[in-house]
Amino acid sequence: MSAEPTPLPRLDHVVIVVGALADAGADFAAAGFTVTPGGRHDALPTENALVCFADGSYLELLAACDPETREGLRERRAGPGWERHLRGASAVARRFLPSLAGPDGVSDWVLLADRLTPVAARLRSHGMSAAGPVRMGRERRDGERLEWELLLPDAALLPFWISDRTPRDRRVPSAPEATTHANGARGIAAVRVRAPVVPAAALELGDALGLVPRAEAGLTVLDLKAVRVEVVEGEPAAVCGVRIAAPAGLPTGLQRLGVEAEAPGAG
Repeated sequence: MSAEPTPLPRLDHVVIVVGALADAGADFAAAGFTVTPGGRHDALPTENALVCFADGSYLELLAACDPETREGLRERRAGPGWERHLRGASAVARRFLPSLAGPDGVSDWVLLADRLTPVAARLRSHGMSAAGPVRMGRERRDGERLEWELLLPDAALLPFWISDRTPRDRRVPSAPEATTHANGARGIAAVRVRAPVVPAAALELGDALGLVPRAEAGLTVLDLKAVRVEVVEGEPAAVCGVRIAAPAGLPTGLQRLGVEAEAPGAG
């Protein structure tokens, strides 16, 4: 009897760091997105809001709880002790603090896993370091506490993985009132990742995700479940953009964050 094929990795969400959550939420709402309040995290001084899609994915708008926190991170990053500070921080902080200390925009991407142990084993088999499982959670505005576990690779090129401890539909609302958008957005069509050497990065991503890179219209692409990962040349090595399946373009302000629209039939 032949073995069942390994299911394709599934995109959970894309993280977008913003300066002020209320302002960013208003900008996305003005662009025709339905923005759902999130909550405050326990392992980071951050809060979030969500733009959820009918395909189960979402955009996470992530901001420091107060402007002074982010400004302090930026000052520390500009100083000589930043790397030493990160080495002494938690695994969650090592992953997120560089993004919080950087510019606004798409900063990370996250895959969903039922169990993190097999993912960790695959990464180790390819010589890739990752911390976890690490517990994390947030409190919703209604007081409900949500919990999950993370697997956090050291390499910024790679996504991190999330596995829910509380029901996912409490973390990611799936009701039509949360996933229906005035601009017609249906889901995430593509995630763009940049790297100095595209072939090497594509092979590394392929090993980590259990996928085989391919060429498409001059791009190097890996196929997640219903989402393309496009690898482009650039620095630093990290995720740099997301394209939303939507019938019309998005405002310049959102494009500056790395959020673009992909018209039906494109890609």
